[in-house]
Amino acid sequence: MDTFIEKVVDFGIKKFKSMSDFEENMGTLERNVKQLSDKALDVKTEVENRERFGKKKRKREVDSWFDNVVKVEEELCLLKEEVTRGKKNGGGLEKMNGMVGELLEKSKHFGMPVHDMYEGEECLLLAPQVYDETSKQNLEKIWTLLQDDNVSSIGIYGMGGVGKTTLAKHIHNSLVNEIRYQVRWVTVSQGFSVKSLQDDLAKSVNLDLSEEVDEHRRAAKLNGAFKQRNNIVIILDDVWDRLCLEKLGDPLGVEGCRLILTTRSYEVCQKMGCQKLLEVEKLKTCDAWELFRKSLGCKTVLSPDIEPIAKSMAGRCKGLPLGLITLAGSMRGVTDIREWKNALKEFPDDMENDVFKVLQYSYDRLKDTNLQECFLYCALYPDDYRIDRKELIGRFIMEGLVKANSRQEEFNQGHTILNKLVKLCLLEATDGIEYTLGHNEAVKMHDLLREMALRITTVKPRYMVRAGIGSQVLEEQDWAFDLDKVSFYNSEIKGIPEDMAANCPTLSTFFLYDCSLRRIPESFFQHMNNLQVLDLSYNSELMDLPSCISNLGSLRALLVRQCKQLRSIPPLGKLKNLRVLDLSGTDLDELPKEILPKLSHLQYLNLPRGVNVLGEDLASLELLEDFEGRFCDLHNFNKFMRNCHNYEKDWRYDIFVGQAMSASRHHDFGNSIYEQRRGIADDCTMEAGGGEAPTSIILPHCIQILHITNCCGLSSCLVENFLSRTTLRGLTCVIEHCDDVEWIVNVPAGRNITRDPHCIRFHSLLVHRLRNLVGLCKGKIASHTFSGLTELRIFNCHKMKKLFPRAIVQDLKNLEKLTVCWCDEMEEIIAEEMNPQQHLITSTSSDLPKLKWLYLRGLPKLNRICEVKLMCNSLETMTFPAAAC
Repeated sequence: MDTFIEKVVDFGIKKFKSMSDFEENMGTLERNVKQLSDKALDVKTEVENRERFGKKKRKREVDSWFDNVVKVEEELCLLKEEVTRGKKNGGGLEKMNGMVGELLEKSKHFGMPVHDMYEGEECLLLAPQVYDETSKQNLEKIWTLLQDDNVSSIGIYGMGGVGKTTLAKHIHNSLVNEIRYQVRWVTVSQGFSVKSLQDDLAKSVNLDLSEEVDEHRRAAKLNGAFKQRNNIVIILDDVWDRLCLEKLGDPLGVEGCRLILTTRSYEVCQKMGCQKLLEVEKLKTCDAWELFRKSLGCKTVLSPDIEPIAKSMAGRCKGLPLGLITLAGSMRGVTDIREWKNALKEFPDDMENDVFKVLQYSYDRLKDTNLQECFLYCALYPDDYRIDRKELIGRFIMEGLVKANSRQEEFNQGHTILNKLVKLCLLEATDGIEYTLGHNEAVKMHDLLREMALRITTVKPRYMVRAGIGSQVLEEQDWAFDLDKVSFYNSEIKGIPEDMAANCPTLSTFFLYDCSLRRIPESFFQHMNNLQVLDLSYNSELMDLPSCISNLGSLRALLVRQCKQLRSIPPLGKLKNLRVLDLSGTDLDELPKEILPKLSHLQYLNLPRGVNVLGEDLASLELLEDFEGRFCDLHNFNKFMRNCHNYEKDWRYDIFVGQAMSASRHHDFGNSIYEQRRGIADDCTMEAGGGEAPTSIILPHCIQILHITNCCGLSSCLVENFLSRTTLRGLTCVIEHCDDVEWIVNVPAGRNITRDPHCIRFHSLLVHRLRNLVGLCKGKIASHTFSGLTELRIFNCHKMKKLFPRAIVQDLKNLEKLTVCWCDEMEEIIAEEMNPQQHLITSTSSDLPKLKWLYLRGLPKLNRICEVKLMCNSLETMTFPAAAC
């Protein structure tokens, strides 16, 4: 495993001499602690980078290790203070050296110091409140059963839409809040595979099964993981048929492990051997009316004339919660009695137990055909699938379901559409995979609403949806002549017959996303002349694309993201209508000759890190609004910026400048969040392109993140070399391993940039291992440069003696966090005048009004923080060497 742990030098702990050599042993201990601190910084930097840009979270053992390192550093300070008072604790010295050795040894065995955020991190689930007494009683019954050690399995059953999942979610959330329980939620649904359920359970208990293929060995490893946990409760939601629990790690064979399942079938509960059963029944009339009234919302006030009509409509839902909530959603905000009367007249009389008529009535009331299309589109995803909002809206844009003047405006419009569908209770707002830095916004379609959507799409528009239903072989009879959309999203296609050429002239959308495809026959797409969206993403064994794709002249979007073995693509120059091209994560190292200038309508372009894009080619794409890709050097990047006709436009980008090998270090490249605008320069030189030095690199408009690593020729990073018009929020900047840098901001003598709008405006700044860095800034700098700075972190800059002059403290009014660590020559944090250009400061205090965090560590020569009194009334956390007090 190529992790940073294996790259770190193996520290050899230096042993003590005899106890009589106290001074020498003290020196040995200090050097050993310095080695430990350096190691801690390396680990911390790596962990923070993975947490910031990846979907990762540090392991608990790593967090505990960091705490122990800090304790060792603090105890060393106490020992040194004792020495100054004439006390020599030789035994304490030796004991501490042993602790240092143990910590260094432990760090070698972390493995990967972070894990995926969704592993083992159970969060509260979004669930509607329960108001009726029956539901409250059901919750109490299940909770009572869970307190009984003799009950290991509970089955919750009832008809679709009656509220089983809502009940289970409330139980889940109660268990999450109880410290003694570990609860794991797994959605089963129709078309499940044993492997996918094993994977879901493995993630929930921090077990990696990615390298294990054999079903029985996977089950055995799951069983072992269950045995390591106490009071674990597994909730299996939406079970359609008997599951073989032995294949899922035999949780009921593990002491202290409980199982709760929800299903529409009483028989499934019996077949699964549930000890206790609970039927969820439809609501009584009074409870049904209360749910309907609350679902209308507080802003929908019913007059005495309207209320009987509303009660009549609610009564036709026969006490089914999903029908009541959905119907109320469609009537929310209606206060005109004439509209209520009309709605009642249109409402079907023959409801009985057919919930689909209620649901379709709510769908028909949308009236807006575009809104209806967007709703039906969600049925292309698998059952119970959490659909990422950004991905879904991106697809709406590809389909032309939302149209505006810019891609950002289209996203805003897409969010508006989804919000409407959520408010109307046709979609459920939920979170996607949980990450440290926030939640991925997602929506979900209730399985009954999805069934209703699939019923609608058997006629017009006509869908064929086989999403998430496991292994299958494509056959000729599957392909109807009048198909509009086809989805095999997250299915396994065993194979496509070599001579198959599906005759679907009206087909516009085709999802073959994550289908385990190895090969697509040459003739397969040749009769799909109307195809507009083709998604072949995440077919990791697909090595080439059929040449007939070149003739799909109607194609608006081609996605082959993360087809890791794809080494070539056919010529795409004829695809004049192409708006979206995603080739990220493929093995391509070049594009077909002159492809980009021919694709003049491209709005979204995502290229793999192996492809070097030419500046003039990219600049020719005047409609481009979203770009992820790589320039081989700063010269080539600067050529693009000079030729870019739309420098001022609000576009989204993730740009890497450097060689492909360098790009591989940035593991998240090509998978960034939509809102971020990021630039990375790695292993570059200012003298590139035949010796021509681009003296001023113009950064893209509204850049938010700039990461500069291993770059040469930068004497002053951010004034002479980089110019930008950053957002009002400012720039998050990381600069590391750039040996030529002496000042972060250096304004030459005689030059005044105080009013220059192109100068960098910082939001946060991290500086790491700049061996020749002298100080933060020099000369007359623009006040806005640091006025928005909220966080400043400096690590391992051993030439720095003074961090910044007191003259700029007045600009640091928003600084909240200040960290300075392991800078061997650092003497003073806030210094008096360091050069004659700066104004004389005569006040006896300095003010950092928002500073909450001050962390100073590993600064052996630090004498003081500031010569004058430092006013920090908001300070909450403070760590610094005793010598600096």
